[in-house]
Amino acid sequence: MSLNLRSRALREVSVVALLTVIASPAFAQTVPPAAPETTTAQDSPADQGTAAGQDVVVTGSRIARPEFETLQPTQVVGAAQIANRGYTNVGQVLSEIPAFGPPGNSGVGAQSSFGPAQTFVDFFGLGTQRTLVLVNGRRFVSSNTASIFGPVQAGTQVDLNNIPTSLVERVETVAIGGAPIYGSDAIAGTVNIILKRDYEGLQLQAQAGVSQKGDAPDQRLSVLAGKNFADGRGNITISGEYNRVTGLTAADRDITAAGYFFGTPATAGEFQRVLYPNQRYSAFTIGGVPFSTDDYLASQSGIRNAAGQLQQFGPNGTLIPLDLGTPMRQGYISSGGNGYNLPLQSNLLTTSERYIASAQASYQFSDRIRFFGEAWYVRSKGVNLIDQPNYNTALFDDAGRPDGNILVSLNNPYLAAADRATIAANLPAGQNQFYLGRALADLTTGRSEATVETYRFVGGFDGTVPLLGRDFKWEASAVYGKSVTNGRNFELIQQNFANAIDAVRDASGNITCRPGVVNATTPSIGGGACAPLNILGIGQASQAARDYIFAVATPRSANEQLVFNANINGPVFQLFGNDVSLSLGYEHREERTQFDPGAFYYGEPQADGSRQQYGRTIPIDPIRGKFHTNEVFGEVVVPFVSSKNELSWLKTLEFDGAARYVDNSLSGGDVTWTAGGRVGFFQGLTFRGNFTRSIRSPAITEVFNPTSRAFNLGNDPCDLRYVDSGPNPAVRRANCVAAGINPATFDSNFSNFSIPVTIAGNPDLRNEKANSWTVGAIAQPRFIPGLSVAVDWVNIKLKDAITSLNGTDILNACYDSASYPNQFCGLFNRGADGQLTTIRQGYYNAAAYEMAGLQSTISYRLPLSRVGLENAGTVGLSVNYFYRDKLETQVGTGDINHAAGEIGYPRHSGTANLTYEGPVFNVLFQGQYTGKVKFNLDEAPNARNISGVGDWMVFNTTVGVKVNEQFNLRFIVDNVFNATAPFPALSAGGTQPYFSGLIGRFFRVAATARF
Repeated sequence: MSLNLRSRALREVSVVALLTVIASPAFAQTVPPAAPETTTAQDSPADQGTAAGQDVVVTGSRIARPEFETLQPTQVVGAAQIANRGYTNVGQVLSEIPAFGPPGNSGVGAQSSFGPAQTFVDFFGLGTQRTLVLVNGRRFVSSNTASIFGPVQAGTQVDLNNIPTSLVERVETVAIGGAPIYGSDAIAGTVNIILKRDYEGLQLQAQAGVSQKGDAPDQRLSVLAGKNFADGRGNITISGEYNRVTGLTAADRDITAAGYFFGTPATAGEFQRVLYPNQRYSAFTIGGVPFSTDDYLASQSGIRNAAGQLQQFGPNGTLIPLDLGTPMRQGYISSGGNGYNLPLQSNLLTTSERYIASAQASYQFSDRIRFFGEAWYVRSKGVNLIDQPNYNTALFDDAGRPDGNILVSLNNPYLAAADRATIAANLPAGQNQFYLGRALADLTTGRSEATVETYRFVGGFDGTVPLLGRDFKWEASAVYGKSVTNGRNFELIQQNFANAIDAVRDASGNITCRPGVVNATTPSIGGGACAPLNILGIGQASQAARDYIFAVATPRSANEQLVFNANINGPVFQLFGNDVSLSLGYEHREERTQFDPGAFYYGEPQADGSRQQYGRTIPIDPIRGKFHTNEVFGEVVVPFVSSKNELSWLKTLEFDGAARYVDNSLSGGDVTWTAGGRVGFFQGLTFRGNFTRSIRSPAITEVFNPTSRAFNLGNDPCDLRYVDSGPNPAVRRANCVAAGINPATFDSNFSNFSIPVTIAGNPDLRNEKANSWTVGAIAQPRFIPGLSVAVDWVNIKLKDAITSLNGTDILNACYDSASYPNQFCGLFNRGADGQLTTIRQGYYNAAAYEMAGLQSTISYRLPLSRVGLENAGTVGLSVNYFYRDKLETQVGTGDINHAAGEIGYPRHSGTANLTYEGPVFNVLFQGQYTGKVKFNLDEAPNARNISGVGDWMVFNTTVGVKVNEQFNLRFIVDNVFNATAPFPALSAGGTQPYFSGLIGRFFRVAATARF
């Protein structure tokens, strides 16, 4: 959320993953061995696959078992795929898996000033806080800012910027099922990033990319080095990576610069909103719009010249005509004309820079005990290039107030004599001042930056111990992590701004500030005396004035994590000749977070205990909190029938179960568990299914946030634009009428610009609880060697979901209920005119989610020697398809929001990879499909003249050349055929889902040297 909260008013995979692409013969469930082994620079497990029948450990279980025998739907992206696609961020890996929704935050699109360019993933579209991210099966410290103004929802989400792609062995994703194994937060699923270890050799990589327009360049440099010692008992692996991305703004692409928007026509027609180009605002411009009264409608109160033309201040500070273009019903929004060009104030791609260093070490003391350790340091800086500026307009407040129209004296020394006469002719007799609506875009650009430093240390021992006549595997580990985010934002000092614009001439005729001004108590950049500011025109401010009216705000957020884990697993006895395996463990976890807004954002304390903001943002509250958990867990695998004792009619029969008790210091004790099994009646065909009860404990921000003021806007259900939407428009309309509102004519300010709200934490929050199940099948027919198919239905029902009820949620829950008035109706106030004056928002266990979909994967690998072409290489095909049947959200008894089939969450989506791996060349050709979508499934049929966009495809390719045993090159082209984003998706939230079609064809060259 941008700190410039009022301005929001004006903003109306590769799945091939299953098969590590180029060389792995394995299926989605196949992963490299978990047991220690030596990896050389020339021959890594990710590239060679897994020996048939080898026991492995996959995400969602702590018990090793033969490959393909996982219970939950699992997808894997290996190191070969990561290299061939040229990913610079692990978030890009997951973005090509169709089951993942748009990331909660990434380097694409609008950014929070408290964490620009951070990357948080969202499995199934259930929220970033419900996707658990692990590294090597262990938790990683969060970088999320513990503030209501942070980049994503409150929680302990992991920023994937912290993970160097060059060090990744594979990325595993598991739908549901992870909560009993790993604890809270795995409601949607688990992402486990497995790193290369026991590396032997030296690898150097360099990669550079640029768009076909010559912009948005990115670079990546990495080094990976490992050395065995003590006759192979010990190993140390170090890595370093540098990555830089140069950003873009809306002005850098014609499709965004065109400013298409859905506007409300001035004359009612068939559709409530119609697509128009070139969105402009006439209530304010960068140069300034003069008014004769405190108004925002230029057509009503604007200054006109002798010819009757409306006026605005041009670049040089003199009056020029203001062209309203085609006004919308609001009167201050237009299509065309030369008003304020709001669409250009958008960030498309954030500039970012990352330095990552890590070290891993291990030492085998004996056959039964091994030490392992990790050390991390990450420094990541993100810069949001542009955002909406501060505004002065009657839309936001009364004249003379910080956000209201600026009062300008006719004696202002910067006002030209001719313009003074023109304005005076429009003013009532005796009035010696006029009103100025202005966007301060030449002063406050919305640019913000934040630097995140992350430290993480892992240490522990593992090995085997003889029990019950068998060897049991054990591990004991400790993890400590700390992440610190330091922001640096230029902010307007309101008191100094008011002083500077009140310019006069001294006795010598020099333009100065009015004598006797009192400066703000917060230091400005210049730190000196008042300097006069010329606000008439564009870029007329002197450097002295800029230094006087600006301060540097320095918010700081810190997260700490400490985890102790001990577990043991192994076969406890045999049943029908099969080992029954058991895993038991204990975990203690501590999470601490604090957010310090800094002196500027905190505001100036007042005598009555309140605080007064220094700038245009409300005073922001600090947050501090902590919690700890004590958790015990267990898992059992009971194979009744396996290859050891299979029958003629029954090949596989297995039961899997796991449970975990979580005692959280904030939300108390709860149990999460899973149970399921596999059954196979034919060789090569296995059915599987499971049921899981998972939880998410309240986040620190959700519990400890003090009652904070903010501004918000949304859809007022009693507004004539929205009264016919919702689950039962008749009920909505009747309740609005009962509230004394005429929805046939009501134009809600809440739907046009933001109003004051309060947001408070809730110490009485309970754990979220989800009941989830999957059912599916894996087919590996013997008569088609190399073919693997997995199909799974996934269903997740989440209740008591913690949500910060926003204004729209609260209003819908009030007016869409048959039991009106209800408890939600007491959370807001309306004035005598029906306009909302305040809404009391906060965190409640008040939401419910439901997700259902079909996840299917197909992979086929054909060594060409099988068709008589010896030493010719291997051809592979893998397809990942996701059908999203349901994605629903409901707050209380209010309107159900249906998202399955909307932008970002298409019903049909898929990724396919066709690969060839030869002795010298390798080729990857990838297609990504996004099905047709609607802009809003719940709006009235006549809400827009264009309701959505059709299906869309983009193709990517990589050509690799093996120069010799030590050196190879790759040439990567994203969006090979330069597919453009479907029109007009970018006018309705399509920037992230269709970014590849926005940036256009993109080229990368990569080189790898191994020694």
